[in-house]
Amino acid sequence: MNRSFYLRLTTILVVMLAGWMVLWPSFGKIAPAWVKAKIPYRMNLGLDIRGGARLSYEVQIGAAIAARRDRVIENIREQLATDYGFHSGTGRLTEEASQRLAGKVQMRRNEGDNREFSVIFRNAADNSRLTNEMLTSRDMRVVSRQGDRVVAALKQDEVERIERESVEEAVRRIEQRIDALAVRETSITARGETIVIEIPGSDQRYFDEIREIIRKTARLEFRMCADSATVLERFRGTGELAGRIPAGITLQSESVGVGQGPEGNRIEGTALYFRAQGPQGRRDLERFVTSIRSEIPDTYDLLIGEDDRRRNQRTEVPADQKMWRTFTVEHVSHVTGDQIQDARVEQRQDTNQPYTALTFKTDGARAFAQITTDNVGRRFAIVLDDFVKSAPYINEPIRGGTASITMGSGDVAAQRREANDLSVVLRAGALPAPLAEGAMDFIGPTLGQDIIKKSITAAAIAIGLVMLFMAVWYGPAGWVANGAVLLNIMLQLAAIAFLGATITLPGLAGLALTVGMAVDSNVLINERIKEEQRTGKSLRASVDAGYQHAFTAIFDGHVTSFISGVVLMQYGTGPIKGFAVMLLIGIVANLFTGVFCTRVVFDWLVRGLKIKNLSFG
Repeated sequence: MNRSFYLRLTTILVVMLAGWMVLWPSFGKIAPAWVKAKIPYRMNLGLDIRGGARLSYEVQIGAAIAARRDRVIENIREQLATDYGFHSGTGRLTEEASQRLAGKVQMRRNEGDNREFSVIFRNAADNSRLTNEMLTSRDMRVVSRQGDRVVAALKQDEVERIERESVEEAVRRIEQRIDALAVRETSITARGETIVIEIPGSDQRYFDEIREIIRKTARLEFRMCADSATVLERFRGTGELAGRIPAGITLQSESVGVGQGPEGNRIEGTALYFRAQGPQGRRDLERFVTSIRSEIPDTYDLLIGEDDRRRNQRTEVPADQKMWRTFTVEHVSHVTGDQIQDARVEQRQDTNQPYTALTFKTDGARAFAQITTDNVGRRFAIVLDDFVKSAPYINEPIRGGTASITMGSGDVAAQRREANDLSVVLRAGALPAPLAEGAMDFIGPTLGQDIIKKSITAAAIAIGLVMLFMAVWYGPAGWVANGAVLLNIMLQLAAIAFLGATITLPGLAGLALTVGMAVDSNVLINERIKEEQRTGKSLRASVDAGYQHAFTAIFDGHVTSFISGVVLMQYGTGPIKGFAVMLLIGIVANLFTGVFCTRVVFDWLVRGLKIKNLSFG
């Protein structure tokens, strides 16, 4: 035997060993604990086999479009502030610059169309400051321009791009969140603006935990509190809007720091905020804040958070005693979740309280250091999905590129779960748009067990009949082909486990189909060898010629099937894609086992053992 034979034999043995090692942990009863601990690969059964839950979510494209519009508004606001001389042109607008600009121009979002906004100048002559070029360079178009008002909207091609990329990004973020939870069996597919998630299993609590992780938008922002702003003054005492405050909601005042004096002392001021108690109070407060949004200047937002005076309690606060309050914050986000490098759960040494520790990317660390340097003595709101998690004071510049988010009131175990969930979604990143949860459908485990038994029985019968035919019809050569078929099946299952794919009913159909294709390859080879023997050639020469002449037909047939599989996987969804994945894996396995492996066996028989006669049926 030459060196080439031993190289090919070694290749086969290595592939067989690797395939078995990947599959071994999936056989729970015969796999030792160290195998399961060291090898992470598993065969995952799909929802149609195991039973489980099917979740559906609608991507709120409108919110993503509105967010893009709002970024343009802020960009134009900075440009106009620079043109008026209120801003240097670098960095974020200061609160003072924003207030001066508000005296010259107002920007209003069109609540009826999330693509549009209006720019209203105090002096109609300033209309020309907002040029068409300023808008078109930001993917906007001019809807109308009359007197002191300019109405602009996002271009249609930009809207379509946002719609397309929002769904794609949402799928990617959900996959990352689920991967972080080690839920490998989950299937995620997009159908238009609907994302369908299939989770095998039967544990309702497990499903609820995953739902909670998925639904979080996880849009993290760091915003300066505008405690010196007087936007709520009209709701105070005999103010013109005091009568709009509903029962159960009170207007409170608090002494807060609004800056730092020249000697390093904190400058105190008085801030107003709305307050309510209990779950119903929170809902009433949210509705009230929404109803008065038009009364709040565009440069500020009124956000809700838990009253932090109870934050240091270690015991759970009863739901009806929890206090909720508003925070007046600047509309501009100085640092966002996109600038976070890592998020992890840590614990304070003195109180054992868990919290989420953040590490910023380079640009985030730079921005965080700058904003904390410029605003010592003020409060910095940490906002997650428009909810204020905490609003700590900036006592000194923070230049280490790190920050922390403390959890709400509750016991340590509950805070740890909340911190862990928050870390998962922050590491995966924010969703590009909120998700509206649709229906949750359950497939019972009894139905799953019934399906898996019938499916495995059907696949086993099909494969068994094919192997029986090969053994009877081709004799010893048929047994060689059967060995290749068994190796083929093992390699296909190993590939599925290695890739983290899911075995579904269509996948099992694809497995049975590729086994038939593998047998076809051996039929072509065996028949060709028989034809060569009829011409009087020796067994060794017949084997060489049989493989040489049959390979072209085998390869052409597999290439055309491979092209079909690629098209099915590219454009198919759900079951069709599962079938296509198994088909593609099977085609590659067929060429390896049906041609490469069987040739090594025949070379060993005719060259190593020097067999002169071998029956081919």
